[in-house]
Amino acid sequence: MEDEAAAKRRRLEHHRGLGGASGLSSFHMEDLPEEIEPLVLSLLSLKEAARTSIVSRNWRMLWTHHPNLCFDGTKNRSNDDEDYVKIERAKFIKTVNSIVQQHSRIGLNKFSIRCSLENKSSCHLDRWIRFATAARANIININLWSKKYIGEPIKNFYHFPLEALGAQDGPFIQALFLANVSIKPHSDMCGFTKLRRLLLHSVHIIGDLPGLLLNCCSLEDLEVVECLGVTDLNIPHQLDKLRHLLIYHMRVQMVEFHVTGLIHFEYKGDVIPIQLHGCSKLEKASIKFKKDNKELGHAFTAIPSISTVKVLNMCADMDAYHPVWLPQGHTAARSPAFMFTNLRHLTCEITILAKDPNRHSDLLQLAHYLAIAPQLETLQLNMLYDSDSRHRCCWEGEVTGEGVSCMRRRLGNLKTVYMSGFRCYKAQVELLCGILEMAGPALGLVTLEPKVTLECARVLNMFIPFSEIRQ
Repeated sequence: MEDEAAAKRRRLEHHRGLGGASGLSSFHMEDLPEEIEPLVLSLLSLKEAARTSIVSRNWRMLWTHHPNLCFDGTKNRSNDDEDYVKIERAKFIKTVNSIVQQHSRIGLNKFSIRCSLENKSSCHLDRWIRFATAARANIININLWSKKYIGEPIKNFYHFPLEALGAQDGPFIQALFLANVSIKPHSDMCGFTKLRRLLLHSVHIIGDLPGLLLNCCSLEDLEVVECLGVTDLNIPHQLDKLRHLLIYHMRVQMVEFHVTGLIHFEYKGDVIPIQLHGCSKLEKASIKFKKDNKELGHAFTAIPSISTVKVLNMCADMDAYHPVWLPQGHTAARSPAFMFTNLRHLTCEITILAKDPNRHSDLLQLAHYLAIAPQLETLQLNMLYDSDSRHRCCWEGEVTGEGVSCMRRRLGNLKTVYMSGFRCYKAQVELLCGILEMAGPALGLVTLEPKVTLECARVLNMFIPFSEIRQ
């Protein structure tokens, strides 16, 4: 050990001697190659990059080449006093103006503004957007967030000038994120042929959205969330490169896309006609219908294009006062005209409103739809019963199998079953027994979790009758 330590000391002294002999006894930041400086800068936040000006004289203006200018005026907004908000808003505008004025406009990758600005501040926003387009930023993110407007329609939208993105020599924008603004798209717009991501959140759309998408030939990711001004999402032309489509809470009457390369589809909203043409590559879908007690069946039967998915996530609400499941005849469950032959992973989040959980059987319709997924490997069922506390007791009757007699096909590939919110109510026990009966030897793990894992009031997880839960 002593010989090894001595050898290490000799090697260290040798290297020190070489350093002293060559005059490189200390390292200086300015010794970095020029091509390395942008890489180092990109790893720092804008504030950290500005601090590098004191490291070296040569680095004094290096921060003006920072590739990502991200300004967040919503941080530390715990004080809602009107005077305080005005002061902070003025500071924010001054800071952004100063940095934009000094920036070199060279190599700008991302320009982001997140703030709560009044409509009278539009002149500043116009200036910042002109800067971002002149610098040919790859990513532009404008979110005019306002705390008082959360969950409410915005009255005075700032108009985002889409035309500015086509004013430069050739297209440059690759990702555009807009929130709480208005736009006026039309089919003659240019500058969007390189656009790969388009996210519109709470945007007032005045004009021709399909016309804009017609020019987005490279679009891979499209999100449309709580936007106004659109009655139908009917896109008649092909979006061949679109891989991810998300539509949340849109007040539209129908959705129709031609998307041959779509891989992931997400929808939350009313029960409406949804047609996705040519999406034979679809692998994952997430569906949440609202305000309709037949939403679970609709998700399984009314969107044929999702039948190719390997992963399916769906949410459903069931109301005992509007039953849709009649075990005696199964007449309320529509038989789908297609099979989920590729489905491997199914997650269902089901909220059940029932005074007496043991008298509510709508959950059993799930058994009907499991029968059309013969290759299913993983089933995750998260349940929440919103019921009268006087009736929250385990069912102690016999399992008849009447409610799950539709499960004639075996689930021979089923490996894992997980059920949360499992309180041994009648429909839960019937469904579980039906699944176990149809499962094959591949089934290796069944987890029954009494705790409700869905977002709910804490009281629903209090006083769980563990002593009554049967093994």
